[in-house]
Amino acid sequence: MIKVDAVELLQVLNNTPPEQNIMLVGAHGIGKSQILRTFYEKEKKMPLISFFLGQMSDPGDLIGLMQKNAKTGHSEFLPPYWWPNDDKPIVLFLDELNRARPEILQSVMDLTLNRTLAGKSLPEGSIVISAINYGDQYQITDLDPALVSRFNIYEFAPTHEDWIVWANRENLDRRVISFIQKQPNFLDGTNEFSHADEILEMGIEKTPDRRAWERVSNLIKKVDGLVDFLTLARQKWMISAAFRFPRRRAHRYT
Repeated sequence: MIKVDAVELLQVLNNTPPEQNIMLVGAHGIGKSQILRTFYEKEKKMPLISFFLGQMSDPGDLIGLMQKNAKTGHSEFLPPYWWPNDDKPIVLFLDELNRARPEILQSVMDLTLNRTLAGKSLPEGSIVISAINYGDQYQITDLDPALVSRFNIYEFAPTHEDWIVWANRENLDRRVISFIQKQPNFLDGTNEFSHADEILEMGIEKTPDRRAWERVSNLIKKVDGLVDFLTLARQKWMISAAFRFPRRRAHRYT
C-alpha cells in the first residue's frame, strides 16, 4: 500500500482519472474529509456528497426508495435526495466503508464498477472516493476482495507539518499551534493521560486527534491569560480536553 501525506494526496486527487476509484486508509480525525471537500468544492468547483456508511441502516438512504410507476405498473426507484439534476459530475465520498452493513456494501459494488445506482447512471466524469478507518477500536465489517479490487488504495498519513500549515491557514489559536510544534507526538497517538479504570471498563477511551485540537483551539480562543500553554498541557487538563470525546471499542459484524 502506498503511503501519502497531505501534499501527495492532493497530487493523487489531481492526477487520478475520474473512472478510477480511490480508497483512503487511515485513522479517524486526521483530515481526510476536510482535504477532499476543500480540493473538490473550492478548487474543482464540484459538489461533494458525503455518506457516513457506518450510520446507514437501509440501502434506501443511498439508492433511493422504490415506488410503483402509475403508467407502466412496474416498480422503480425514486432518485435519492442527493442525485444531480443538472447532469454535471459530482464527487461521492463513501466514508466509513468498512463500518457499513453488508446490505449497504452490495449497493456500493455496482456504484464502484459501473457508476450506477438502482439502474441510474451518474453523470459522466463523476468520482467515487471511499475511506476506511483501521484499528481495533472500530466497529468494522470485512470487505469483499472483489469490492476492494475496484479501488486504488492509499494509506493517508499526514505529517504534523501538514497540520501546522493547515492550522495557520485556518487561524487556529497560536498556543495550540505552538504546543504541537514543540510536542508533535501529542497531535495523534495514544492517550497516556486517561487510564482511569472506571472509564476504560465502560468502553470509553479517547486518544488525541487533529479534530480534537481544533476543538481545543475553539475552546480557549477567547480566554486570556493562558500564556504558557505548554505548561498547562503538562498539567494534563488541556490535553484531556482534546482527548475526552468517547468512541466505542471494536465489534466485528458477522
